[in-house]
Amino acid sequence: MCKSNPRPLPRLPARWPLASLLLAAAVAALAPAPARALSSDSKQPMFIESDAVVFDENKGETVYTGNVTARQGSLEVKGDKMIVNQQKGEADQIIIYGNPARLKQTPDGGGPDNHGIGKRADYFPDSGILILNGDAMTWEGPDPDSSEHTVKSDHIEYDTRNAIYKAGSSRSGSRRVHVRIIPKEEKPSE
Repeated sequence: MCKSNPRPLPRLPARWPLASLLLAAAVAALAPAPARALSSDSKQPMFIESDAVVFDENKGETVYTGNVTARQGSLEVKGDKMIVNQQKGEADQIIIYGNPARLKQTPDGGGPDNHGIGKRADYFPDSGILILNGDAMTWEGPDPDSSEHTVKSDHIEYDTRNAIYKAGSSRSGSRRVHVRIIPKEEKPSE
């Protein structure tokens, strides 16, 4: 198993891990409920484990393969493959593949963890856009079946900068959206 430490690899641009840390901000709102990720996560070191890693300096690409796990504070990302594309020493796209790729993070103020899954997750640090594709689902809490907010679609997109959550498309079909909202229990009147 390849374990990376918070220091950059030799000849790897020193700022690349910082850009990938922006992934933590994207997971903040995987569930459509108003929740923010732990603000301290982005200040924590990131640890990535995989079976193999290849850094191609000419392409500006780092590819982690085999049982990939990335952790930073409460953020945890798991998949079969993670690709970090870089331009001028900074990540411009992070792609996680899995069956499914999994993202989990604890919100500020406590509460249930936010979760997201999909066959592919793309994050664009410059725009703050997170996209889950292929059997995508977001929820809060340990189990999607008991979550108060669960969203399923083939395509889920979250704009982390403008707090805009989109799922599906105007075309029907595989991108159709399925939302389940469980009402809060009412307190009996006295």
